[in-house]
Amino acid sequence: MLSLNNHYFFLPENKALVKGSKYSIIIDFESGRTYRVNRSASRIIELGEQGFKVEEAVEKLGSELKDSSIISFIEKLVEQGLLLLSSNPKPQGSEKPSELKLDFIWIEVTPNCNLQCIHCYTEARVNKDEQLETLSKEEIEKVIGEAAELGCRKIQFTGGEPTLRSDLKSLIEYAKVKGFELIEIFTNGTLLTEPMIKFLAEQKVNVAMSIYSYRAKTHDAITKVPGSFEKTMNSLKLLLAYGVPTRCEIVAMRQNEKELEATSYFLYQLGVYTRPPDPIRPSGRGRNMENWPTEYGQAFLQTKPSFIISRENYEKNKRWNSCWFGKAAVTSSGNVIPCVFARDQVVGNVKHQSLAEIILGEKMLRLWGLNRDQIEVCRDCEYRYVCEDCRPWAYGLTGNLYAKSPRCTYNPYTGEWEKKENFS
Repeated sequence: MLSLNNHYFFLPENKALVKGSKYSIIIDFESGRTYRVNRSASRIIELGEQGFKVEEAVEKLGSELKDSSIISFIEKLVEQGLLLLSSNPKPQGSEKPSELKLDFIWIEVTPNCNLQCIHCYTEARVNKDEQLETLSKEEIEKVIGEAAELGCRKIQFTGGEPTLRSDLKSLIEYAKVKGFELIEIFTNGTLLTEPMIKFLAEQKVNVAMSIYSYRAKTHDAITKVPGSFEKTMNSLKLLLAYGVPTRCEIVAMRQNEKELEATSYFLYQLGVYTRPPDPIRPSGRGRNMENWPTEYGQAFLQTKPSFIISRENYEKNKRWNSCWFGKAAVTSSGNVIPCVFARDQVVGNVKHQSLAEIILGEKMLRLWGLNRDQIEVCRDCEYRYVCEDCRPWAYGLTGNLYAKSPRCTYNPYTGEWEKKENFS
């Protein structure tokens, strides 16, 4: 103990402590890993962070813990590089707040679609007898320009099916003029022509597509349009031939979950980038849980602490929502929402306000700032700043915007990862 006398002890700059109800974690930003410690250990570290010397911490905790256990714990963490000993107090650092800016915008250029996918989150359809409200070319250009003025340089044109708009080329060219560096269209691919694909290649536009199965029968059953798989695949092959950066999304549901692995491999063989299949989101027609992928959905649950976190994301997550902060979607009717899946979280309409007024307004900032400290149960969890959050999952399944994510099985009050039979 004498060797530790008159020494301060505290976490290095590349470490952080997050308290939970039962346990706390030390985050190591060099490796991105987390180390869980119990309440007593957390109390010791807190005293060090508050500027107490070793002997002062021993004296303060003397009624709670044995002197030897306190010293032993400090020595162990020093050896592991998780604590520093110093003859001087911890330097006061200053947190760099996350820059408040619009980083990414979706623009739904049409509510219509030539397919009738059973899980569509916008409930898009083609109904010639019903005139659905759609933003004009001038209104969309105004949104693009205002987004650029807010510093946004990433945009996705989506729908519905964006290629149903005859002026899509003009909108893409306008986004180019306004300085957007990433321009992407999300399309089902069935209406893409070779001239359009050549245009996308020339303009260096990215393309995202949905592929539901390597089997035409399954894919077409999901889109409810016979022959859609063949048309989509023909377009995909042309996109690849012309060198258009293309990614494919696989949406997991009951109808295709037995084929997910084979579909991923099929796309890999084609040389197409794809992420792990994402279960249907509980939005629009996706709210129908009859289509939920039972087996894959269970595998989608978070059942262990497999977290990797950077200092930048940690600082962002402490203040903002980990997913939709810096993002906005403009629907075909002009409504602004924080995410394409958050259909009920309307914060304004571009027909009545400028995009800047909406983005920097109280409603959007409240949603952008919906961090884990405000979420039920999560607010008491030691992992709250290191895990990702999807509010549409929670809201779509519970109707409560502040509900804990149904993906997570961790109970911060017991410190246990619980068994869960169903996602919902």
